Amino acid sequence: MQQASHDPATLALDDLSLLSELVIQALQREKQPLQREHLLRLRGEQALAQLLEQHGGCLRPLDVANLLSSKDDSIRRRRERKRLLAVPRGKHTLYPVFQFDLENRRVWPALETLLPLLDTDSGAAQLRFLLSPDAELGGNYPAELLCRQEPTSVEVITHKAQQFGRHMAR
Repeated sequence: MQQASHDPATLALDDLSLLSELVIQALQREKQPLQREHLLRLRGEQALAQLLEQHGGCLRPLDVANLLSSKDDSIRRRRERKRLLAVPRGKHTLYPVFQFDLENRRVWPALETLLPLLDTDSGAAQLRFLLSPDAELGGNYPAELLCRQEPTSVEVITHKAQQFGRHMAR
């Protein structure tokens, strides 16, 4: 029986992905029936963690408060008003780095305007919308173009965001 820790692909995974992969492998070795919904959830968490890592990782609420020269309570209110994108990670709320203009210590204005248009409270769904390459955008992902504030792209992305919730409801 091969140990998961000796698998080079498994060794390359980040902590959350590694934990998910080890759980999957352990259940498969023990011939435990892994329900499809659990497998999909574990794989979804792996994909989300990798997506976040590829785009700069996340900041803790205190880091965001320091970056934006705000109080923790202000950060929470901005998140609740959909002016900041947040993702739950265990018992914590984290803020993806890509949404911040670190040099100017602010949220990218076009992104802050777009977030309320996404008709979902799911941080994962919002992330996938913002960080998935889009053929209509020349293979770029929406967040990248919003941060560049290209007017034509912002119009297209805004239209897509307004349609986003309607497609999710079907």
